[in-house]
Amino acid sequence: MSNIEIIDEFWFYALSISADHIEMTEEEVFHMFRVLRIIPDTRVLVTDGKGRLAHATITEIGKKSIAFTDIEVEHIPQYSYDLHVGIAPTKNINRFEWFLEKATEIGIGRITPIITEHSERKHIRPDRLEKIIVAAMKQSKKAYKPILTDIMNFESFVAQKPMDTSGYFAYLGKNSGHLKNELGTTNHHCVLIGPEGGFSANECLVAEKSGFKSVSLGKSRLRTETAGIVASQIIAMHYE
Repeated sequence: MSNIEIIDEFWFYALSISADHIEMTEEEVFHMFRVLRIIPDTRVLVTDGKGRLAHATITEIGKKSIAFTDIEVEHIPQYSYDLHVGIAPTKNINRFEWFLEKATEIGIGRITPIITEHSERKHIRPDRLEKIIVAAMKQSKKAYKPILTDIMNFESFVAQKPMDTSGYFAYLGKNSGHLKNELGTTNHHCVLIGPEGGFSANECLVAEKSGFKSVSLGKSRLRTETAGIVASQIIAMHYE
């Protein structure tokens, strides 16, 4: 392999990975070919976002197709915790996209956009948001891609919390304990982050009846996307 160029500063995304085949989107191949100008006899790192990381050598590459040889598949261990964040999309979609990017970098399992009584945005473009998540996953060299679920209303979301999951909702309206001190014994966590207007009193009651505990994220009043990042980081740091 002395004539093989090795590129390890970039990770690439594949739809599927096996010991004898890697399937990539045309968009990803085009980026490798036209933007990064990667050529045959280059060894790269490719992840499927499901824990598989492939070390593979490119034999052919064009604008729409790519072929590999010498595929070595490594299985990356999952996080020691599972985090699901239900968050109200922000009126300025750029801020919500920023949350998706940074939460992916930190490490998160699932993200569900939720519609609340005070929601400022009730429609999103999942295709665009998926691209942001994939880009953040590759940039931060994560082998697991957060699952972006369909947007849903608040009541439906809280009603489906699994029994083995500790639930929390960020709320400024009462004297709540700090999230870092309220984490349950399970390693499955679900955090609710409301819109700029916060959760309504009725939503807080509904959340509590569904097993969610009100928590504080600190003394500062945070924007929606900042609160989502702070909550994600608190839980990630708990397991480091």
